[in-house]
Amino acid sequence: MLSRARRRRHLPLHALLPTPPRRRALRSLRAPESPPQTRDVFTLNSAITSCFRSGDVESARQLFDEMPHRNSVTWNCMVSGFVANRMISDARRVFDQMPAKNVVSSSALVAGYAKCGRVDEARDLFDRIPRKNVVCWNSMISGYALNGMIQKARELFDEMPLRNGVSFSIMISAYLRRRLVGEARALFDRAPSPSSSATSLCNALLSGYVELGRVSDAEELFGKMDRRDVISWNVMITCYARGGRMDLAERLFDEMPEKDTVSWTAVLHGYLLNRDVDSAWKLFNNMPDKDAVTWNTMMGGFVQNGMFEDALRLFHAMPEWERDIVSWNTILQGYVRKGDMANANYFFGRMPRRSETSWNTLISGYEGEEALVLLSKMVREGFKPDQATLSVVISVCASLVALNWGKMVHSYAVKSGYPRDALVMSSLISMYSKCGLTGDAHEVFEHVTKRDTITWNAMIATYAYHGLAKEAFTLFGEMIERKFVPDHATFLSLLIACAHRGLVDEGCKYFESMQRDWKLVPRSEHYSCMVDLFGRSGFINQAHELTNEIPSDLRTTAWETLLNACKVHGNLELGEVAARKVLQDDQLDDGGMYILLSNIYAGKGMWGDAAMIRSFMRERGVKKETGCSWIEIQGEMAFFSSNDKSHPLIEEICRELDNISNIIEEYI
Repeated sequence: MLSRARRRRHLPLHALLPTPPRRRALRSLRAPESPPQTRDVFTLNSAITSCFRSGDVESARQLFDEMPHRNSVTWNCMVSGFVANRMISDARRVFDQMPAKNVVSSSALVAGYAKCGRVDEARDLFDRIPRKNVVCWNSMISGYALNGMIQKARELFDEMPLRNGVSFSIMISAYLRRRLVGEARALFDRAPSPSSSATSLCNALLSGYVELGRVSDAEELFGKMDRRDVISWNVMITCYARGGRMDLAERLFDEMPEKDTVSWTAVLHGYLLNRDVDSAWKLFNNMPDKDAVTWNTMMGGFVQNGMFEDALRLFHAMPEWERDIVSWNTILQGYVRKGDMANANYFFGRMPRRSETSWNTLISGYEGEEALVLLSKMVREGFKPDQATLSVVISVCASLVALNWGKMVHSYAVKSGYPRDALVMSSLISMYSKCGLTGDAHEVFEHVTKRDTITWNAMIATYAYHGLAKEAFTLFGEMIERKFVPDHATFLSLLIACAHRGLVDEGCKYFESMQRDWKLVPRSEHYSCMVDLFGRSGFINQAHELTNEIPSDLRTTAWETLLNACKVHGNLELGEVAARKVLQDDQLDDGGMYILLSNIYAGKGMWGDAAMIRSFMRERGVKKETGCSWIEIQGEMAFFSSNDKSHPLIEEICRELDNISNIIEEYI
């Protein structure tokens, strides 16, 4: 039976292309500036900086336009402010209008280009600066390091006529981000050790050790430091807090000669990471001073620990001058995590300003076409989706099998600078796979230059779900050869490939390998897949034996799988055993399982038992979800649900389906 087709028109391609919002042009100078009134200029410069820091770009722009007198600091504030808010085009326009460019504005713009991934433009500007100081050199080196171009960063570092402690810290941190501990340590040993920079260099190495989880190295370095500042102590507190060693974090905190807000917040964050909300709340209330980060950390902890009402109360108790975009985004995330999209939308509309994170958070809460519409609106308003958002939207395209939408988002991702991002590319592989285009999925996979385990898993899963077991096995072998570590998802795909092709021996081999070679404990889905493999291959008794060996808390899904296998092979006796196990689960609300058992009885002519199962369903209030499917036709989504005859052309549709069925049967 076919239902009414509900049609929704897609937005055109241009809706996904970024169209920056209109921005009021900066007033250019036509006449020389008047002698500055120092006090007024200083006050306004401070106000401009404050506006940029709070994200109120338009107020900063208005202050600048209305200033009767400006000095070089004013222009530097504008360039740096736009850069900090990732508005690099506006920063460049201000820079080009400056009456007298200086190394401060030049360095800020170099850093801005680098942060936006526009390294070539950063280098071009760097090369044009006539007199470079060490800050300028550091900005360019940091830009290379930030974009993973560590060799170029080192070459420029070696060319520097004069280096300071920051120069060494940048390179040491860059090496550690790439896990090149030996190179970082060698450079650390080479660095000059004046008292002014020794501590900062140690802190750079210390932070790197902590980020890499090298706790013993961090402890050794911290113990050898002649002089520790508050940053050193904070890094070690963070180290212990992340590792769940709150006793050591508390001891260090108590030993600190001088504490700042970061110190208190580090311990607070540690409690929340370890789900000790009570201790976190007590510490929060005892803090002598709180800043926006502190409030947001506590609020975020409530959200992450499922205590949204407490987070909401804290948001309303927070002083308005401390409330920033992170505060608003945290509450928005809370609504989305609850699945309360109505209030999430209302709250989103109330936000005084929005960031990319605001849009990304809201979009992540949708699983249907609403996510696509929001993405289009986000781009039209001049915001750039991040990797996580594009991944969510691509997943929506996959679930809707909306290939045209998926291709548009793919094109946008490439144009936006994400052609090498593993998360986005993995989502695209899965999308093309669900649309049946294994060739396109493979092409995307081949273009990923920096693969991770998720990328490999996506391609192996593509082969597995399309019955291409040989290709899945070959790719897995290549993954191991390249030193990537498989995880639970990898082996699940391999087992699915075996189940689809009935490859029992290979399935047993991979099931044993994941435990023996990779120390992975099978999960419910792995056991169910093995039961499915035995069941599909006709080894019903082996499937039953394996189900009995599964840990009790993981058996329900396996019994359901066995029940389905019993129906396929007509094994009523074992099917009843499996059914009793399934029906013992008081939480079972899957009407499909009841229908399956009822059909087994009906197939054997046991109508009384079939009726009993249907009656049992009514007593429990369980219903089978209505089947629904959809197709994309000329940019429109057509939805169909089972047993719905409301479409005005239902009779013509059914006749056409009958004709198609007859044509198919002729070719079978």
